[in-house]
Amino acid sequence: MNKKTLGVLIMLAVATLACTCNLLPGGGEEEKAAPTSPPEDIIFQDDFGDSGSGWEVGEYDFGFVGYREGVYFVTATVIETAMWGVANRSLDNLIIEVDATQVSAGPDSDNAYGVVCREDGDANGYYLRISGDGYYSIAKSEGRELSELVGWTESSAIRKGNATNHIQAICNGSTLELSVNGQHLAAVEDGTHASGDIAFTATTYEDEATEVHFDNLVVRKP
Repeated sequence: MNKKTLGVLIMLAVATLACTCNLLPGGGEEEKAAPTSPPEDIIFQDDFGDSGSGWEVGEYDFGFVGYREGVYFVTATVIETAMWGVANRSLDNLIIEVDATQVSAGPDSDNAYGVVCREDGDANGYYLRISGDGYYSIAKSEGRELSELVGWTESSAIRKGNATNHIQAICNGSTLELSVNGQHLAAVEDGTHASGDIAFTATTYEDEATEVHFDNLVVRKP
């Protein structure tokens, strides 16, 4: 919140031995600005400081999801099997922005992580993901089978290994777009899924688990 500190105005009367000091209202203490409403285009946002904000929490055969110390984590433990946690909301057209931090992975950081839009409750939807070894992809899932709409492509915009990447995913009508760290990487058209939940996801392609922390989520209207 913006803060404004009131100055102190001192009036010195040099014609006499007296000194008069006048303070502005508030006695020089900090005055907090009135809270402002979020911009109208924001659908919701979450810093994951409140573990009751509604996201999925669970331990499964192929991984774990939940809240931990002000972040939302997704841990994928079974090779080539996606783990995901949903927000428990129903949405259609949106822009998702989130900070995603890989905190552990196999020695090659051979994995995939990112966001899902229009998830139908059974892992189907659109997957906009990056990898710890510097690649990106856009895929759709039908019948729990992933098909690539934009195949895995290397990009220098992606920070490799245990690092934080700012992901922006746009799902607007049939248009899907992915940007990372402020750089637009891909766009594609597909009209299979019209609405659904959003989710965070991770997959390991090595024997070691991949864990990713998500924070500073903002979901906006396109």
